[in-house]
Amino acid sequence: MFPATSIQLTSAGRPIGIHLFSTGQGKDKRRFMQARFENSLTLVDSILDRRFTDWLPIWVMVIQHPEGIFVIDTGERAEVSKPAWVKTAGSLPGWFVSTQFKFSVTRDQEIDRQLATLGISPGEITAVILTHLHFDHTDGLYHFPAAEIRVARPEWERPFGALPKLYPSWFQPTLLDLDQSIVPFQKAVWLTSAQDLALIHTPGHTYGHCSILLRTDTHHVLFAGDICYTQRQLLDNRFAANAASYRLGRETYAAVKTYARNHPLVFLPSHDPESGNRLRDLRVLPYSSR
Repeated sequence: MFPATSIQLTSAGRPIGIHLFSTGQGKDKRRFMQARFENSLTLVDSILDRRFTDWLPIWVMVIQHPEGIFVIDTGERAEVSKPAWVKTAGSLPGWFVSTQFKFSVTRDQEIDRQLATLGISPGEITAVILTHLHFDHTDGLYHFPAAEIRVARPEWERPFGALPKLYPSWFQPTLLDLDQSIVPFQKAVWLTSAQDLALIHTPGHTYGHCSILLRTDTHHVLFAGDICYTQRQLLDNRFAANAASYRLGRETYAAVKTYARNHPLVFLPSHDPESGNRLRDLRVLPYSSR
C-alpha cells in the first residue's frame, strides 16, 4: 500500500543511501490525528469519535552512511493485531490501543524482512536510533537484541505515553545527551564525525521527542517522527490529540520552519502517506531555499 523508496545522495562527495519503508499500516481516530482543541478535552474528544482515518504508513528509515548503517525507529510487528499481545501492555493501555487504533501488519512487513530485501542483516546495523518510545516506533526492537540502541536522555527519563511492558526484557538503550546545538534547534547531538547526521530535540508529541537530521550536498532530510502526522499539519499549524505539550509543539513547528527557510529541507513525518513520494522526488517544504 505504501511502497518503499530508496535514493542515493552524497555528503562531501561520499555516497549515502537513504531507504524509507512502511512496517505495515494503521488507522487512528480522526480527531486523534487532528485535534479540535488544545486542552484536556482533546483526548476525550478523540476517544468519543467513532470515525477512523484511512490507512496510514508506519515509516522506518535506514541510512547507509560511510560511518555505518543507521536504522531510525523500528516500526510495528504482526502481533500488534493480536488481543493477547495488546493485553500485555496492561488493562487500561491495552483497552486504549485496541479501541483507538487499527493495524494491518504482516510478518513480511516487519523490519528484519524488509532489511533483508536491502541485503542488510540486523547484525550489520551500527545503531538503532529511536525518535521516541511509543509502541509503534519500538515494537520492532525484538529484531535487534545485539544492536546498540540509542535514545535521547530526556525521552528516556521523562517518557510520555510509552508502554514499557511491551519493550523487550533486555532493552537498556544507550542514552544520548543533547548537549550541542544546530541553529535554530537548541538541543542536538551529532551522530557522525562528519557532522552530517544528527539527533535533534523536537518536543511536543512527547517531552523528549527527537528527529533525525541528515545534511547532504544538495538537500537536508528530516525524518520527523511524530512532530506531526502530515506535512500539511505543519504548514497549517494543526496538531494531533496526543501531544504532551502544545506549547512545545508550536515551538518545534517554528524551529522547523526557520530551518527550512535557510536550507532545502525534505520533511518526512512517520505517518504521512506522502513521505515516500517526497523523498523520492526530493520535494522540499514550500518555503525552503533551493
